[in-house]
Amino acid sequence: MDAGVSVEGEAGAAALVALLPAYPGPAMLFGNGGAVIKANAAADPLVAALAAGQLSALAAAVAACLEDGKARQEHVDLPAAAGRAAASLQVTLTPYPAAGSGRCLLLLGRDGTLERNLIQALMQSRQLFKDLVTCSTDFAWETKADGSFGFVSPRGALGYSARELEGRSARMLAVPDDPETPAPSVWPFEARAPLDGAEVFLRRKDGTIGCFEVSCLPVRDSKGEWQGVRGVARDVTEARERVDALRRAHKKLNRLANTDALTGLLNRRAFLAEVEKRLGRHLHNRRRGTLIYFDLDNFKKVNDQRGHQVGDEVLKAVAEIMQRSLRGVDLASRIGGDEFLIWLEESDRAAADSIAQRLHEAARTLDASYGVEGFPFGFSIGAVFSRLDRLETTEALISRADEAMYAAKKGGKGRSFIAALPDDGGEAAA
Repeated sequence: MDAGVSVEGEAGAAALVALLPAYPGPAMLFGNGGAVIKANAAADPLVAALAAGQLSALAAAVAACLEDGKARQEHVDLPAAAGRAAASLQVTLTPYPAAGSGRCLLLLGRDGTLERNLIQALMQSRQLFKDLVTCSTDFAWETKADGSFGFVSPRGALGYSARELEGRSARMLAVPDDPETPAPSVWPFEARAPLDGAEVFLRRKDGTIGCFEVSCLPVRDSKGEWQGVRGVARDVTEARERVDALRRAHKKLNRLANTDALTGLLNRRAFLAEVEKRLGRHLHNRRRGTLIYFDLDNFKKVNDQRGHQVGDEVLKAVAEIMQRSLRGVDLASRIGGDEFLIWLEESDRAAADSIAQRLHEAARTLDASYGVEGFPFGFSIGAVFSRLDRLETTEALISRADEAMYAAKKGGKGRSFIAALPDDGGEAAA
């Protein structure tokens, strides 16, 4: 594994590496420093050209993706080499987060040589276009000014014969706009400007929906008047499903790496990383956040006398209580054992006190269901506020919250201790 991928990114990167051979076109995984971690056999020419410094634009795009974390699509012209003709590729660059601020980058490519050659031929001769697409396995077409098909590849498309499509409106193939099948910003069969690699969902004759990549050029007469569109479309449904499966697998791995397996809350590492980002933003905006640290009083008695399965049920119930009590912008974490953290975004003492009271009320309900006689179940809660006079580390903030929690315990358990503002003096307890 390349040193550019961090330890926290190992599982996600390994999953991506394992899935690369299944992709039918060139597929590569770059590490944080831009080095190639793994490539499938179809990507060998691309790897060689990069190593030889022949693809400076692609190398720059890879570096930019790793820097800003934004996905990109690029055209790559591979020079001819021994035993191989020149080729045109369309590549998609998708960054994925590694630990900290690092990233790895997935490159997926497809051979766009046929489309490029066809589009160039279209500019020269309509007959040449028709001759070429007769031999093509892609769906080639021409629409008239009214949006109806004037020409379709002799093989037909989407389960229709060429005869069934010719003369009919291309709109018959459209599907409703939906999050799973979004409508294109420009309907390619009526495009007034060139399109390359536009994604569009079309309904097949049997009612199923497929995903197609469309490249096209508008057709104009000698006076420049728009007459229709010519283009090619490739069925990429299976390839898209493979990429989606790859993304889902990575998303699942990322979720597993960032959450506590029992409760589904953020784990300590993910919680600290997010709070660290917010501390800097809050200091800049002069807005406070609140960190609440609490543990479960007499939880060991529950585990010892009622069993660890009941103890796990208690921890999951506490997590559900936290999630119901917090806003979408707040954070909740189980950092180990029976210890939990809450971050309240842009909050004050009243918000901290409100959450503490909700937790105490919930503890009484949990005690009735899971408590051990003579050892009341409850929460010891400490709350502190972020500094506005200087930037504080997350570890220092948690240390202050830990001290506040133990101050609550000294008061007799089942209590809260809300610390003074760090730039003030004085304390408050409840």
